[in-house]
Amino acid sequence: MAKIKNNFNDLGPKKWLPFQKSFTIFDTTESLIEENINFFIKLSSSPKPCIKGMGSPYFIEYFESYTEEMNLNNPDCSDSLDFLALDLTNITNSNKTTLEIICKQALKLNYRKFLWILLPTEKMGEDGFPTTWKISNQLSGFLTRKDEKIICLPNGKTMTSLYFRKDEFSKLKHFKENLNISSVRLKTSIPNWFILKPKPRSKEEILHPAKYPEELVRMYVKEFTNKEDTIFDPMSGTGTTQVESLIMGRQAYGIELSKLFHGIATKRCDEISTSQKHSIFLGDARNISNFDIPPIDYIITSPPYWDMLNMKGAEVQANRKAKGLQTNYSDNIKDLGNLDDYNEFLNVLIEIYKETTKKLKSNSHFTIIVKNIKKKGNHYPLAFDLTERLNKFLKLKHIGFWCQNDLQISPYGYKHTWVSNTFHHYCLTFIKI
Repeated sequence: MAKIKNNFNDLGPKKWLPFQKSFTIFDTTESLIEENINFFIKLSSSPKPCIKGMGSPYFIEYFESYTEEMNLNNPDCSDSLDFLALDLTNITNSNKTTLEIICKQALKLNYRKFLWILLPTEKMGEDGFPTTWKISNQLSGFLTRKDEKIICLPNGKTMTSLYFRKDEFSKLKHFKENLNISSVRLKTSIPNWFILKPKPRSKEEILHPAKYPEELVRMYVKEFTNKEDTIFDPMSGTGTTQVESLIMGRQAYGIELSKLFHGIATKRCDEISTSQKHSIFLGDARNISNFDIPPIDYIITSPPYWDMLNMKGAEVQANRKAKGLQTNYSDNIKDLGNLDDYNEFLNVLIEIYKETTKKLKSNSHFTIIVKNIKKKGNHYPLAFDLTERLNKFLKLKHIGFWCQNDLQISPYGYKHTWVSNTFHHYCLTFIKI
C-alpha cells in the first residue's frame, strides 16, 4: 500500500497526534509558539512559507527569533501569508479597531491557510459574554471557524487558542460591533480546568451512551449547595445527579424521557440509604410545570449534544453497536437528540431551561455540561450559543473545563488538515438574580 504523503506539515505521527487534542497542558509560551508554527507550516516547502506574528513585544520577539532559527525569513511576506499568529492575552479595553487590524492582516492569508489567536478565557464583555467567544463569533463572519483549543495553565486558569481558515466558505465580511472588555473575573473555588478519571460504570450505567461522571457532579454540588438543599436535573439519564446528591445529604429530583433510563435511575436512587426526599419523573422536560417539583436550590445537567449520537460511522458508536449497546438516547420523536435541525434543537433546549429556571430560587446556580460540536466539516459553537441566549434571563458566573485525558486520539485529517479530537467539555455555571 502506497504511503500517504504529508502535504500539511513535516511532522510524524508522534508529534502530529498530540496536537489534535482539544486541550493542552501549558509548558511555556515559547513551546506554544513552536508547536503552532511546526504544525501549521510545512517548513520544507519551496518557496519558503510566509508567516507573521503579532501581539505583545515578547510574543513578537520570540516568534521572529524562532522564524529566523528555522530559516523562514522570506522577503515576499508583506502581502502573502501562509500562517498568521496573534497574541491577545494582554487585551484590555478595546473596540472594533482590534478586529479591523485582525481582518486587514487575515486578508493576506493564502488559500486554506490558518489564523491562530491566543486569548485569555476569563475576560468578559460588559454584556456578561466572554470576550474570547465574542471574537470567535464575530470572526466566523469573516474567516471559516475551524476549532478552539483550551490552554490549561499551572495556576488553574486557562487561555484559549482560536483557529480560523481562509477558504471557499469564508465570508470576508467586516464588523460593525465594538468589543467592550471588562476586567471582571469569574470566581469560585472550582479551578478553571480539571482532569477527572471517572470510576468504571456498572452494567446498567454503561447502557447510557453519554453519562457524565459522579466525580464532576460531586465537585459542583459541594461548591454550590448545602446539606438539605434540593438538587434538580431536567434530563436525568441514569440518575447520576440524583445519586450523588442523595449520598451528599441533599434532596434530589429529576425528569427523564426514556423509560429504560428512568427505570435504572429510580432503582439506583432507591438503593441508597437516605432520609432525603427524592423523585425522578418519567416524562418530557418541556412539561416541567406539570410535575410536582419543589423550589430548587441548584440545577446541574447535561443536554444531548444535538443529534451527534445519530451520526453514522462514529468509532465510539460502532464499538457500542458491536457490543449490542444502545447508540442513542432513544427513538422517541420528542427526544432532543433526534432533532436534526440545529436551530430547532437550540430553541427547544433554551425553552426547557427557561421553564426550569422558574423553579430555581433567586441567587441560586445552574450548571450545564456541554461541548461545542463539529459535524460534517462545520463548527457549531453550542456552548457559546447557549450562553448568549441564557444570559437574557441568567448571569454567567463561571466557566470550567472538564478535560478528558484518558481517551484514544483519532487521526482525523492526518497529513491533510487539522481536525482536533474534542476532549474538553464546557462547565457553564449561571446564577439567577
